[in-house]
Amino acid sequence: MSTLITFQYKVFLTVVECGSFTKAGEKLGLTQSGVSHNIAKLESELGIVLLRRNRNGLSLTDAGERVMPHIRQIMHHAALLEQEAALIQGLEVGSIKVGTFSSFSSKVLPQLIHRFTESYPNIQLELYEGGYEEIEEWIASGTVDLGFLTQPSREFETVLLFQDELVVVMQESHRFNTRNVMEVASLHDEPFIMPKSGCDQLIKKLLKERGVKPHVVFEIGDNNTLISMVQEGLGVTIIPTLILPPQIPHTKVIPLETTVYREINMAFKSFKAASPSTKKWIEAVKDHFK
Repeated sequence: MSTLITFQYKVFLTVVECGSFTKAGEKLGLTQSGVSHNIAKLESELGIVLLRRNRNGLSLTDAGERVMPHIRQIMHHAALLEQEAALIQGLEVGSIKVGTFSSFSSKVLPQLIHRFTESYPNIQLELYEGGYEEIEEWIASGTVDLGFLTQPSREFETVLLFQDELVVVMQESHRFNTRNVMEVASLHDEPFIMPKSGCDQLIKKLLKERGVKPHVVFEIGDNNTLISMVQEGLGVTIIPTLILPPQIPHTKVIPLETTVYREINMAFKSFKAASPSTKKWIEAVKDHFK
């Protein structure tokens, strides 16, 4: 397969991921017309229309949907070939696409990246940040090589990295602020701000098991907004420790009476089928959390 065709596949995948020719061009260092030209050449080569252009942007045609998994697989094997050739020459090169969620990105990932790039400066990392369901979809579709999730998955190989404790956060003047631990039963009818960042299922399960029904005044997806509401005394919340900033003025953080954790996992389709650079990353992350 020619290098030109492989590049056209890369342009196509980048357009789909970015959702526009302009953004794809910025990412690839091409003009918008350059992107359009590569897509047109690929469609001509394959004899099918891959993308539908309309007022709302771009979308895949039925044909585009059908060939997408095959193009991803071709690009995956092309990357494997390049990396194996580099290894034969004694070089550590490649690229890794990582799916991650916001609190992990801000609290854990920078240190991992720093340590990894010190050991493997020629391996490039590309980050995709989103929600847990998005990350699972990215892993399944091959958009990313691996991702970080808060629960094990039957679809993928997973590695448990650490447990993230859930804690109660309230305004510092709250009537419960002198407690050393917080009983879940005390939250019954209490004004409560429910997180929507994925840990809400774990919190709802905990409350249901204890027969506790707080008065949910807000359901908030943004962590900063949630903490600001707690600071203003609009309600209490339960959140994972990883979400907490280093300092939160005017608040009190209290552990639960019974320790509850969410699990932080690294997930990937198959270690055996992973590229050499991805395997290096997986081993480096596992070693970090030993």
